[in-house]
Amino acid sequence: MSAIAQLQAEAPGSPDLALLLAAVQAFTESLAIIEAGVVLYANPAWARMFEYADPALLRGRGAEEFIPRHFLQRVATGPMDAADAWGGPLPVGEFARVSPDGTQTHLQVTGVGFRIKGRDFQVISTRDIGCQKQVEQRLQDSQRMEAIGRLLGGVAHDFNNLLTGIMLYCDLLIAELEKDSRSYHHAREMRIAGEHGAELVRQLLAVARPQAGDSRVFALNVVVSGAEGLLIRLIGENIVLHTSLAHDLGSVRMDPARLQQILLNLVLNARDAMPNGGQFTLSTRNRTACLPGIPNRKPQLMPCVELTVTDNGCGMDAETLSRAFEPFFTTKKSGRGNGLGLATVCSLVKQDGGTMMAESTPGIGTMISVLLPLVSPEKDPRDTIEQAMPSNPKATR
Repeated sequence: MSAIAQLQAEAPGSPDLALLLAAVQAFTESLAIIEAGVVLYANPAWARMFEYADPALLRGRGAEEFIPRHFLQRVATGPMDAADAWGGPLPVGEFARVSPDGTQTHLQVTGVGFRIKGRDFQVISTRDIGCQKQVEQRLQDSQRMEAIGRLLGGVAHDFNNLLTGIMLYCDLLIAELEKDSRSYHHAREMRIAGEHGAELVRQLLAVARPQAGDSRVFALNVVVSGAEGLLIRLIGENIVLHTSLAHDLGSVRMDPARLQQILLNLVLNARDAMPNGGQFTLSTRNRTACLPGIPNRKPQLMPCVELTVTDNGCGMDAETLSRAFEPFFTTKKSGRGNGLGLATVCSLVKQDGGTMMAESTPGIGTMISVLLPLVSPEKDPRDTIEQAMPSNPKATR
């Protein structure tokens, strides 16, 4: 006999008990009554939480099938010392649960113990706090980036002055050395290392402290077509580049330099995912999608322009993909990347009201899309891109 049935049998016809039972059944939080590690009763919300069609199927099952054993032990050793008395609610903990289809949820567990006629029971409630965790993670990321911005703002100027001095002395050495000498090549490498250091500071500042750019109205195809020759040289001979550009592509408003940086970072990431060669495609099209839109408003469905980079490289598993846009997260070997490439892209895209989408399968490849709001072309001479690609574009590795 279940705990609920026992209560009904011991207090037949009680309106208060009937009201309590109705409330438990309708309770939106999942709830189960457990005795000696066995589920005696589970309400419909508990059944839905653990993907059972009928709550009755849960009776008699071991509670450890749903809740980790140490959580149950915490409730069992909780406030159940006073005979026939309720203990206070006990926040037990949190755990990640993976459903049969691979979906992961983050559950919070609370419990309370009570005693009826010498029998000890536990009431366990679970709640999905996945959305709360995401909000907390975004807040932590925001605080971390704010701290990085403050740190870099304080040291970037002095650090760049030091690097400038180092590079100037390198230039003096280079001018005095024979071009074929070993010392000349060492000085050149020192100069290049100094340039990389200065560029890394600039990239960090771009992520931590976004700056307003010179926005213009243009079609993405202009930048993509203009960059094709440079991209072919960057990716190497063992990788084939394809393009599929929509002829009726709409216009976007943003700083062309931002788009150039976005494109280069995406292409370099695709190249690094194919160390043994392969192929990738740059494509553009018009579509409708949910974009952030106006600040402090919910995302809204609106026309947009999409730039997609698709490769047939090593791909990423679900866990890696979920962290791909985090600053400083990288799967590359030490010295091969700093984990700022996709983070920089994401930051630049968001500055212009856009968003990003990514799909990846290990061993098959990755597709990353940049979606930007569609705008009406403006007849403004300032919106003309005189040069589709700068002579020395900068990208984050």
